[in-house]
Amino acid sequence: MAVHLCPARPCAFLDMLLLTLLPMLSSVLITEEEAALLAKAAQDIICFSRTFEDLTCFWDEPAHVERQQRFFYTYKGDRSRECSPILVKHSASGQRHVCIFPSDHHGIQLFRELCVEVLDTASNRTTHSQKLSVDAVGLIAPPTNVTAVWSGLARELQVTWVPPPISYIEFLAYEVLYRAEGTGERPSRMEVKCSPACQLRDLLPGQRYHIQVRTKPDGLSFDGLWGPWSQVVLAETPHLPGEIGLHCFTPDLHQLHCQWDWSPTEPDASQSHLYWAEDNSNKKRTQVWQKCEEEEKVKLLAYPYSHVCTFQPSNSSYISVLVTVTQDQQEVNYLEEPFELHHVVLTAPPRILQSTVNRGTIKLEWASPLEKLAEHLVYQIQYAPQDTLKLKTLQVQYSNNTEIHLANVGCYCFQLRTQPDGQMFRGRWSAWSEAVCIEIPPGADSIILNVAVPLLLCVGLVLGLGCTCLSIYSSVKQKLWPPIPDLHRVLDGFLEDNGKQQQQMNAFFCNKTLEDVPLTCLLEVLSGVPLETPNYGPLQDTISMQQAEWNSQPSSHQHYMVLNPCRPQGGHNEIEYFDGTDDGYDSLPLSLEHDPSILSDPKTELSSFALFGTPLSAHETKEERKWEASGDQSTSATHISNQSYLLMG
Repeated sequence: MAVHLCPARPCAFLDMLLLTLLPMLSSVLITEEEAALLAKAAQDIICFSRTFEDLTCFWDEPAHVERQQRFFYTYKGDRSRECSPILVKHSASGQRHVCIFPSDHHGIQLFRELCVEVLDTASNRTTHSQKLSVDAVGLIAPPTNVTAVWSGLARELQVTWVPPPISYIEFLAYEVLYRAEGTGERPSRMEVKCSPACQLRDLLPGQRYHIQVRTKPDGLSFDGLWGPWSQVVLAETPHLPGEIGLHCFTPDLHQLHCQWDWSPTEPDASQSHLYWAEDNSNKKRTQVWQKCEEEEKVKLLAYPYSHVCTFQPSNSSYISVLVTVTQDQQEVNYLEEPFELHHVVLTAPPRILQSTVNRGTIKLEWASPLEKLAEHLVYQIQYAPQDTLKLKTLQVQYSNNTEIHLANVGCYCFQLRTQPDGQMFRGRWSAWSEAVCIEIPPGADSIILNVAVPLLLCVGLVLGLGCTCLSIYSSVKQKLWPPIPDLHRVLDGFLEDNGKQQQQMNAFFCNKTLEDVPLTCLLEVLSGVPLETPNYGPLQDTISMQQAEWNSQPSSHQHYMVLNPCRPQGGHNEIEYFDGTDDGYDSLPLSLEHDPSILSDPKTELSSFALFGTPLSAHETKEERKWEASGDQSTSATHISNQSYLLMG
């Protein structure tokens, strides 16, 4: 009995010890955060490595499933080996089987394919299987000693950490998660490779940030999943200088004056200090901060808590100014971003030297507040009549005098201020100078203007009344005595209308087609020897009789005459007249013989005639011809002087 009881006691003790240590062992084997990250893989058997020198595989099953299972792993080209799984209860309705590989050459091999499978003992059947590689299932622990401090530049924080204790830290990548406290904005992320530090830029000023870091293989030589996040660290960015009215300026390009306003709640436990630093670049972190020892309070009634500090920096570097306020054991920083000395110029106001008045024009002369900047300053002049608020502003560049033309007389007050032009030197407007009031006396021009304006108004009024009266008189006169019509104009219009109607009627009755219009030509006969021929009175009768005969002929016949002085017949010259008809070419000439009895009158008028089918109109122009007959009748020939005849067929 005793022999039976002795071995039974250790077994019961071991069982109770295992039940006590299983929860602790499960937390060491797999954390809940790791299990949640690995659950995204959606695989039957999930394996991971924390350092690439270890390997852990697990699978989950419902709590009601009770069966004996065995776990085997096999590297490609090697024999199969078995790993004894550990059963862990991970939830109220499930159980987890965990297998930890031995840390030897047979258990951990990088860059080789590994096949894992779960075998059901009762049925000798594979229930789960998976292929993987140890170098591709990294789940690295988060870095440690994460710190976040202000980097020395506005809106930036510097974050550093210690990599996890593994042998392959050069193959790790990091992700930094940061978000501003109390802003409701989504967190921002930044990935960093092969470096245990980073700079967070473009942050909100005066905000407290929550910062975390996690690790993952870089995906080149090793790969895996993002590991769990590190613990949260807090860091605050510097506040804007405007919150305490911090501003710096130089009045002479040598000294720098910085002023700020701060009201402590507990004077004994609160204090503020100003620090400044120089650097050759506005993007590098300033290394050395120097405390301003010449700090003093400006006791003014309007600004009882104003502070001023003056120091002399270099002219060829960037300057950063930091005011640190300690209150309630908390330190708050206010930073002025890096700037150059010649970009914060604020000079004294200019001083008016002389003012002259000439006929409503004021000439002002003033002195530059800083001779080094005389060629780089612009000025503003504001003026207004005394005891009024209607200010006018005039801007003058690169000059110390100007002329202002004023239309009204009276007393005017002037003020000046200046600032750099913004090219080589920059800065702000200075304060306004003291007001200078100048009296503008009335001149001759003003008197003439004062007299001329009323006179012009009176003349305009008189002219306007006169034009109005004339217009009214004209309209009344037209209504009472209407104008008599102009008889000559009426008669001319009547005759003109009558002439137009007569022309239209003539055009209507004389309208002919193109075939009925007689063709006209001008015949000119030239005589070589002018002879005096007697007047042939009966010849006109003969021509008239022949013309009557021609009128009876058709209009389509062509009529022409042949004048041949070289053919004497019976002692008289003949004029042959040919009548072209449709009978052919047998037309005979008709002789027009001269009668001696018609030569008695030496000069008679011979009317020009036209040979055509219709009689000549009465309105056609008649041409007078004169003939002279020679005394020698035997040798005289019929010569027609240079005449023109109109032949119409």
